[in-house]
Amino acid sequence: MIEDMITSMMLTEGDTKRLDCPHCGGRNTFTLSIREGKALWNCYKASCRARGATGVRSSRSDLIKRIQRTSLTSEKNMIYEKPSNFSTYFPEKMVKYMDRNHVTQAYRGGLVELYHDILQDRCVFVIKASEKPVDAVGRALGRGTKWHRYSGTREPFLCGYGDLLYIVEDAASACAVSQYGVGMALLGTSLTDRALEVAKGYSRCVVCLDKDASKKALSLTMRLKQYTETTMRLLNADPKEYPEGVLG
Repeated sequence: MIEDMITSMMLTEGDTKRLDCPHCGGRNTFTLSIREGKALWNCYKASCRARGATGVRSSRSDLIKRIQRTSLTSEKNMIYEKPSNFSTYFPEKMVKYMDRNHVTQAYRGGLVELYHDILQDRCVFVIKASEKPVDAVGRALGRGTKWHRYSGTREPFLCGYGDLLYIVEDAASACAVSQYGVGMALLGTSLTDRALEVAKGYSRCVVCLDKDASKKALSLTMRLKQYTETTMRLLNADPKEYPEGVLG
């Protein structure tokens, strides 16, 4: 249990303890560190949400409560049941959409679970937490609202592995940048509190938006700089529209 881990550790500034994650069970993937007056914890398994930070002046019981609250967020979400109208058969227009927006490589690499919504005619990206589906977001392949969120969870869409997090606009862009690190889609106009908690667990973040969203990119960068190393990269177009190799 996390409580036992914290009780048994007497860490000082600069110390780091690495061990098995008490949340997902990942082998040697969980760290608890003291850096610049803050206690930081993180599981480096991309599908795990056990991560956060707090000042070391907090009491040990407060630290335990914060870790539990962060770790258990995903467990409180209902597992998303795949609707009967989600098909594993991809029509030609969906395949073209995947190729055009650099989603295909992530799909073939097993980094994203995709379906075709035959009723709404959408390319559906499954949102997972602790490797379990908790929601989905769909991109219209024809007429209709461009993006549709299927459930009410606050989990961000993530695609990829590593310690470098790219923050992008949508799920397709997250898939496109997953060859360089982890892509996290905003899925809206701002960085939600839940997405911020996830971003804090990465050693470096790159806010990667197009030039039309420069004000939003600057705001996100300044907000994240309080918690982790963050840089901003403004592009001439959306990341999913870039040819392979441009961001590397």
